[in-house]
Amino acid sequence: MGFNKVLTTISKTRASAGSQMSPPQPPRVDDLIIEIASVSSSLGALIGRSPATPPEENEVWLIYARTERIVAKLKYRLGTERPGVFSEVPTSERPEEFLSKALQHLREARAKIESEKPVDGLEALRSARTYLRAYLSELRRVRMREKRKATISRRSSFPSSSP
Repeated sequence: MGFNKVLTTISKTRASAGSQMSPPQPPRVDDLIIEIASVSSSLGALIGRSPATPPEENEVWLIYARTERIVAKLKYRLGTERPGVFSEVPTSERPEEFLSKALQHLREARAKIESEKPVDGLEALRSARTYLRAYLSELRRVRMREKRKATISRRSSFPSSSP
């Protein structure tokens, strides 16, 4: 028997054995649902504070990191990887609105994963992560603008030494 015939026979037996196998099991997500609920409650607590005291940047970073971890775990368990897609990070005059949008997407992700739609839940988690990143980016932009203004005002407050 030739080499090609052996390979054909082996692949046919594997294919017929594979057709008798049960469908793949959905990934285990019960622990991720608990983690999403925890992140959602943490973010809800941050948002629920007095509007006069915005959330500490470090607290939002921790929530972002936890969300990123959940996304990575779910991607691994689903076995899906999306190639790098460039998406614009949203901008706003009121960065606080990004936190409420992120919370909304976290809740949506939990609901979709609980209803056995983990791929849709993954997309909602990615959206939540994007809004958290947008909030943090906006804080950084504001901080950099203030730093530039302070530098410019310091320079203008010193008299020029040239005649």
